[in-house]
Amino acid sequence: MNTIAEREKFVVLYPRGLEGAQVWTPLPAPGPTYSLNAGGCCPAACSKGADDVGFTKFLLDYVPGELRFTLDTARVYATGMSNGGFMTNRVGCEMSDIIAAIAPVSGPLMNGASIAWKSDPFDCEIERPVPVLHIHGLADIIVPFNGDKLLSFPSIPDSVAGWVTRNNVPEETKPVETYNNGDVTCESWATNTNNNVTLCKVKGAGHSWPGAPRALCPKHGPFACSTDIVASEEIWSFFKGITLA
Repeated sequence: MNTIAEREKFVVLYPRGLEGAQVWTPLPAPGPTYSLNAGGCCPAACSKGADDVGFTKFLLDYVPGELRFTLDTARVYATGMSNGGFMTNRVGCEMSDIIAAIAPVSGPLMNGASIAWKSDPFDCEIERPVPVLHIHGLADIIVPFNGDKLLSFPSIPDSVAGWVTRNNVPEETKPVETYNNGDVTCESWATNTNNNVTLCKVKGAGHSWPGAPRALCPKHGPFACSTDIVASEEIWSFFKGITLA
Protein backbone atom coordinates (compact mmCIF):
# COMPACT_ATOMS: atom_id res chain seq x y z
CA MET A 1 0.00 0.00 0.00
CA ASN A 2 3.02 2.32 0.28
CA THR A 3 2.87 3.77 -3.23
CA ILE A 4 -0.86 4.46 -2.95
CA ALA A 5 -0.42 5.97 0.52
CA GLU A 6 2.20 8.38 -0.79
CA ARG A 7 0.05 9.32 -3.77
CA GLU A 8 -3.20 9.71 -1.82
CA LYS A 9 -1.65 11.19 1.33
CA PHE A 10 -2.74 8.70 3.95
CA VAL A 11 -0.80 6.86 6.64
CA VAL A 12 -0.49 3.06 6.48
CA LEU A 13 0.52 0.91 9.46
CA TYR A 14 1.64 -2.72 9.33
CA PRO A 15 1.10 -4.25 12.80
CA ARG A 16 3.16 -7.36 13.54
CA GLY A 17 2.01 -10.04 15.93
CA LEU A 18 4.17 -11.24 18.78
CA GLU A 19 3.27 -14.93 18.66
CA GLY A 20 4.18 -17.62 16.17
CA ALA A 21 1.71 -18.94 13.64
CA GLN A 22 3.01 -22.49 14.03
CA VAL A 23 2.91 -24.15 17.45
CA TRP A 24 3.44 -27.72 16.25
CA THR A 25 6.84 -27.15 14.57
CA PRO A 26 10.26 -26.26 16.00
CA LEU A 27 10.33 -22.98 14.08
CA PRO A 28 11.40 -20.16 16.40
CA ALA A 29 9.27 -17.16 17.26
CA PRO A 30 9.99 -14.35 16.69
CA GLY A 31 10.78 -15.25 13.11
CA PRO A 32 8.89 -15.67 9.87
CA THR A 33 5.89 -17.12 11.70
CA TYR A 34 4.41 -14.07 13.43
CA SER A 35 0.63 -14.14 13.75
CA LEU A 36 -2.20 -12.06 15.14
CA ASN A 37 -4.98 -13.40 17.35
CA ALA A 38 -7.89 -13.42 14.92
CA GLY A 39 -10.01 -15.74 17.07
CA GLY A 40 -9.60 -19.05 15.27
CA CYS A 41 -6.43 -18.27 13.34
CA CYS A 42 -3.61 -18.56 13.92
CA PRO A 43 -1.72 -20.32 16.68
CA ALA A 44 0.01 -19.50 18.91
CA ALA A 45 -1.58 -16.05 19.05
CA CYS A 46 -5.14 -17.34 19.38
CA SER A 47 -4.23 -20.29 21.63
CA LYS A 48 -2.44 -17.90 24.00
CA GLY A 49 -5.23 -15.30 23.85
CA ALA A 50 -2.95 -12.45 22.71
CA ASP A 51 -4.81 -9.14 23.03
CA ASP A 52 -4.22 -7.98 19.48
CA VAL A 53 -7.45 -5.97 19.37
CA GLY A 54 -6.13 -4.02 22.35
CA PHE A 55 -2.77 -3.73 20.56
CA THR A 56 -4.50 -2.28 17.50
CA LYS A 57 -6.37 0.28 19.60
CA PHE A 58 -3.11 1.21 21.31
CA LEU A 59 -1.40 1.80 17.96
CA LEU A 60 -4.11 4.24 16.89
CA ASP A 61 -3.43 6.30 20.02
CA TYR A 62 0.34 5.93 20.11
CA VAL A 63 1.49 6.35 16.51
CA PRO A 64 -0.06 9.79 15.77
CA GLY A 65 1.58 11.21 18.87
CA GLU A 66 4.91 9.53 18.16
CA LEU A 67 4.98 10.70 14.53
CA ARG A 68 3.29 14.03 15.26
CA PHE A 69 0.33 13.91 12.90
CA THR A 70 -3.39 14.34 13.42
CA LEU A 71 -5.44 11.20 12.91
CA ASP A 72 -8.73 11.61 11.09
CA THR A 73 -10.74 9.38 13.41
CA ALA A 74 -13.62 9.18 10.94
CA ARG A 75 -11.37 7.56 8.32
CA VAL A 76 -9.60 4.60 9.92
CA TYR A 77 -9.68 1.41 7.84
CA ALA A 78 -8.37 -2.15 8.12
CA THR A 79 -7.15 -4.59 5.52
CA GLY A 80 -4.96 -7.67 5.52
CA MET A 81 -4.38 -11.05 3.91
CA SER A 82 -4.60 -14.60 5.26
CA ASN A 83 -4.17 -14.34 9.05
CA GLY A 84 -4.34 -10.59 8.44
CA GLY A 85 -7.67 -11.12 6.67
CA PHE A 86 -9.03 -13.07 9.63
CA MET A 87 -7.80 -10.26 11.92
CA THR A 88 -9.36 -7.63 9.68
CA ASN A 89 -12.73 -9.29 10.22
CA ARG A 90 -12.15 -9.39 13.97
CA VAL A 91 -11.38 -5.69 14.32
CA GLY A 92 -14.42 -4.99 12.15
CA CYS A 93 -16.47 -6.81 14.77
CA GLU A 94 -14.84 -5.51 17.94
CA MET A 95 -13.86 -2.03 16.77
CA SER A 96 -16.90 -1.06 14.71
CA ASP A 97 -17.01 2.24 16.59
CA ILE A 98 -13.45 2.99 15.39
CA ILE A 99 -12.95 1.23 12.06
CA ALA A 100 -14.90 2.84 9.20
CA ALA A 101 -14.58 -0.09 6.75
CA ILE A 102 -12.67 -3.34 6.29
CA ALA A 103 -11.21 -5.28 3.36
CA PRO A 104 -10.15 -8.84 4.19
CA VAL A 105 -8.23 -10.79 1.54
CA SER A 106 -8.06 -14.59 1.73
CA GLY A 107 -9.40 -14.65 5.28
CA PRO A 108 -12.97 -15.07 6.61
CA LEU A 109 -14.54 -14.08 9.90
CA MET A 110 -13.87 -16.94 12.33
CA ASN A 111 -15.28 -16.36 15.78
CA GLY A 112 -16.17 -19.92 16.76
CA ALA A 113 -14.21 -22.78 18.27
CA SER A 114 -11.61 -24.62 16.23
CA ILE A 115 -11.11 -28.38 16.45
CA ALA A 116 -7.54 -28.08 15.17
CA TRP A 117 -6.13 -25.94 18.00
CA LYS A 118 -7.16 -23.83 20.95
CA SER A 119 -9.07 -20.83 19.69
CA ASP A 120 -10.25 -17.52 21.17
CA PRO A 121 -13.98 -17.16 20.31
CA PHE A 122 -15.43 -13.66 20.39
CA ASP A 123 -18.78 -11.99 19.79
CA CYS A 124 -19.41 -10.02 16.63
CA GLU A 125 -21.94 -7.51 17.91
CA ILE A 126 -21.27 -4.39 15.88
CA GLU A 127 -22.35 -0.93 17.01
CA ARG A 128 -22.89 0.28 13.44
CA PRO A 129 -22.83 -1.23 9.95
CA VAL A 130 -19.29 -1.92 8.74
CA PRO A 131 -18.73 -1.76 4.96
CA VAL A 132 -16.84 -4.85 3.79
CA LEU A 133 -14.85 -5.64 0.64
CA HIS A 134 -13.78 -9.30 0.63
CA ILE A 135 -11.39 -10.62 -2.05
CA HIS A 136 -10.76 -14.37 -2.38
CA GLY A 137 -9.24 -16.82 -4.83
CA LEU A 138 -11.53 -19.67 -5.84
CA ALA A 139 -8.56 -22.06 -6.03
CA ASP A 140 -7.20 -21.19 -2.57
CA ILE A 141 -6.18 -24.46 -0.87
CA ILE A 142 -4.83 -22.81 2.30
CA VAL A 143 -8.02 -20.93 3.20
CA PRO A 144 -10.50 -22.63 0.86
CA PHE A 145 -13.38 -20.61 -0.57
CA ASN A 146 -15.81 -23.30 0.54
CA GLY A 147 -14.33 -23.64 4.01
CA ASP A 148 -12.19 -26.24 5.75
CA LYS A 149 -13.90 -28.59 8.22
CA LEU A 150 -10.61 -29.86 9.66
CA LEU A 151 -9.47 -26.34 10.58
CA SER A 152 -13.04 -25.14 11.24
CA PHE A 153 -12.64 -22.35 8.69
CA PRO A 154 -16.09 -21.14 7.56
CA SER A 155 -16.89 -20.80 3.89
CA ILE A 156 -16.43 -17.38 2.34
CA PRO A 157 -20.09 -17.18 1.25
CA ASP A 158 -21.10 -17.82 4.88
CA SER A 159 -18.65 -15.22 6.18
CA VAL A 160 -19.91 -12.63 3.70
CA ALA A 161 -23.56 -13.50 4.40
CA GLY A 162 -22.91 -12.83 8.08
CA TRP A 163 -21.78 -9.30 7.27
CA VAL A 164 -24.80 -8.76 5.02
CA THR A 165 -27.05 -9.67 7.95
CA ARG A 166 -25.13 -7.59 10.52
CA ASN A 167 -25.22 -4.58 8.22
CA ASN A 168 -29.01 -4.75 8.08
CA VAL A 169 -29.15 -5.30 4.34
CA PRO A 170 -32.72 -6.53 3.68
CA GLU A 171 -32.97 -10.28 2.97
CA GLU A 172 -34.64 -9.65 -0.36
CA THR A 173 -31.71 -7.56 -1.62
CA LYS A 174 -30.08 -9.20 -4.62
CA PRO A 175 -26.35 -8.77 -5.27
CA VAL A 176 -25.38 -6.40 -8.07
CA GLU A 177 -22.32 -7.00 -10.23
CA THR A 178 -19.90 -4.12 -9.68
CA TYR A 179 -16.72 -5.41 -11.34
CA ASN A 180 -16.03 -7.88 -14.14
CA ASN A 181 -12.63 -8.23 -15.75
CA GLY A 182 -11.07 -11.47 -16.93
CA ASP A 183 -11.03 -13.92 -14.03
CA VAL A 184 -12.44 -11.46 -11.48
CA THR A 185 -16.08 -10.81 -10.68
CA CYS A 186 -17.35 -8.66 -7.80
CA GLU A 187 -20.88 -8.52 -6.42
CA SER A 188 -22.27 -6.04 -3.89
CA TRP A 189 -25.11 -6.21 -1.41
CA ALA A 190 -26.17 -2.80 -0.14
CA THR A 191 -28.88 -0.23 0.27
CA ASN A 192 -26.31 2.55 0.75
CA THR A 193 -22.55 3.13 0.90
CA ASN A 194 -22.38 2.66 4.66
CA ASN A 195 -23.73 -0.90 4.69
CA ASN A 196 -22.08 -2.12 1.48
CA VAL A 197 -20.80 -5.71 1.47
CA THR A 198 -18.84 -6.67 -1.65
CA LEU A 199 -17.36 -10.04 -2.55
CA CYS A 200 -14.74 -10.31 -5.30
CA LYS A 201 -14.14 -13.86 -6.55
CA VAL A 202 -10.92 -14.56 -8.43
CA LYS A 203 -11.14 -17.60 -10.68
CA GLY A 204 -8.02 -19.77 -10.69
CA ALA A 205 -6.30 -17.76 -7.96
CA GLY A 206 -4.77 -19.34 -4.90
CA HIS A 207 -3.70 -17.84 -1.59
CA SER A 208 -2.57 -14.50 -2.96
CA TRP A 209 -2.96 -10.73 -3.13
CA PRO A 210 -4.23 -9.96 -6.65
CA GLY A 211 -2.18 -7.46 -8.60
CA ALA A 212 0.84 -7.78 -6.31
CA PRO A 213 4.30 -7.03 -7.74
CA ARG A 214 5.43 -9.67 -10.22
CA ALA A 215 7.67 -11.58 -7.79
CA LEU A 216 4.73 -11.96 -5.40
CA CYS A 217 2.19 -12.74 -8.11
CA PRO A 218 3.03 -16.15 -9.65
CA LYS A 219 0.84 -17.52 -12.42
CA HIS A 220 0.73 -21.09 -11.09
CA GLY A 221 0.81 -23.10 -7.88
CA PRO A 222 -0.88 -22.67 -4.47
CA PHE A 223 -0.12 -18.93 -4.51
CA ALA A 224 -1.33 -18.37 -8.08
CA CYS A 225 -2.18 -14.71 -8.48
CA SER A 226 -4.33 -12.73 -10.90
CA THR A 227 -3.56 -9.35 -12.41
CA ASP A 228 -7.16 -8.82 -13.52
CA ILE A 229 -7.67 -6.69 -10.42
CA VAL A 230 -5.17 -4.75 -8.33
CA ALA A 231 -6.34 -5.43 -4.79
CA SER A 232 -4.54 -2.47 -3.22
CA GLU A 233 -6.08 0.01 -5.66
CA GLU A 234 -9.53 -1.52 -5.41
CA ILE A 235 -9.40 -1.51 -1.62
CA TRP A 236 -8.39 2.15 -1.46
CA SER A 237 -11.10 3.04 -3.96
CA PHE A 238 -13.59 1.28 -1.69
CA PHE A 239 -12.30 2.90 1.50
CA LYS A 240 -11.88 6.49 0.44
CA GLY A 241 -15.58 7.21 0.00
CA ILE A 242 -16.51 5.88 3.46
CA THR A 243 -16.41 7.76 6.75
CA LEU A 244 -17.38 6.61 10.22
CA ALA A 245 -21.11 7.20 10.50
